[in-house]
Amino acid sequence: MEFPQATFLSSPSGSRADATAWELHHGYKRGRLVRIRHGVYLPAEQWLSVNGWERYALTTASLAIRGESPVFCRETGLLLWGVKLAGLPQAVEYLTSHRDQLGRAAPPRLYGNRDAVEKLGKQLVPDLSILPTGFRDAKRLGTSAGRWSVVSDRLGLRLRVQDLDGLLSDTIHRLPFRDAVVVLDQLLPKKPVAHEPAHQASVHHKPAAAYMRSVEHLAGLCSLLPKNAQRERMSAALTFADSRSESVGESLSRAVIAELGFEVPELQFRVMGPFGEVARTDFHWRQRKLVGEFDGRIKYTRARELSGKSIEQVVAEEKAREDRIRALGYSVVRWEWDELMQPGRLATKLLRAGVPRVPQNSYRPKRGLPAQI
Repeated sequence: MEFPQATFLSSPSGSRADATAWELHHGYKRGRLVRIRHGVYLPAEQWLSVNGWERYALTTASLAIRGESPVFCRETGLLLWGVKLAGLPQAVEYLTSHRDQLGRAAPPRLYGNRDAVEKLGKQLVPDLSILPTGFRDAKRLGTSAGRWSVVSDRLGLRLRVQDLDGLLSDTIHRLPFRDAVVVLDQLLPKKPVAHEPAHQASVHHKPAAAYMRSVEHLAGLCSLLPKNAQRERMSAALTFADSRSESVGESLSRAVIAELGFEVPELQFRVMGPFGEVARTDFHWRQRKLVGEFDGRIKYTRARELSGKSIEQVVAEEKAREDRIRALGYSVVRWEWDELMQPGRLATKLLRAGVPRVPQNSYRPKRGLPAQI
């Protein structure tokens, strides 16, 4: 979870007495402040200037402003451990030992003056069409005595989080097949390593790679799940997971391709020419001599950051790379995030490219759960 720089404001009864209760209320009514939760505010420009993932991070962090944070669980906990998700959660999830507090809270009333905030938003983000919504709290039954925590040096906050094995056991089987694959692809080690539990009590934004789990360890967690349906769902995702996947987009693409009934491609295929490697592609269908590429915005942004080149140069070089691949007799099919979010469009593109379908009696996920081989 990435935390943007932010200035939280709270009432005098909180741990950060940055303003009087009247000043906070007045700023909220004037549209200068956004109320993230009761007694905790952010300047409206800070809330509007960041993306949805960062707003989710700020909403999570706001639970630590007025005292010790709760123990975060499920998707919120995974994000705090550094695990990326396929989609933005709609609720901040944490544990409570009080049964009468379980469930989702009402949506927060973020804006005291929507007109004023909308006017400011259009100045900051010219293409803003609607004000961003907030995130509910969702309380789950569990112990609140968590020893693990994530420290955000940028915000100066410590957020308590459930242990990773507990998170995986409680979360993986609840996720749709494709979302579970995205998580598990990240956790599998690039090369086999024995599982050794970490002994430090703070994560300090270490990547999930620092806490990878072997297939055997994850299978052990799966075997301990109390219900057969839970074990089947987690086992199906674990069987399909592949450590060679290098991004959320690649993992999600592979899972959606399988759910659509297409042959699952090879990953990280090296296209070889007469003088060595020409390119390494995301996907490869050997029967058709067809390579596939997922074009995520992050892919080009990261390439620009690493090379120091303009986005136009990066795109031109990618086009030249594709020409070299085609010159060796390969076909190329590309898709973007929008097509991945609309599987029907992706299916049409894959069919036109000649991606083979799998026979009915072969592996194919159904209703988010793969058929047994």
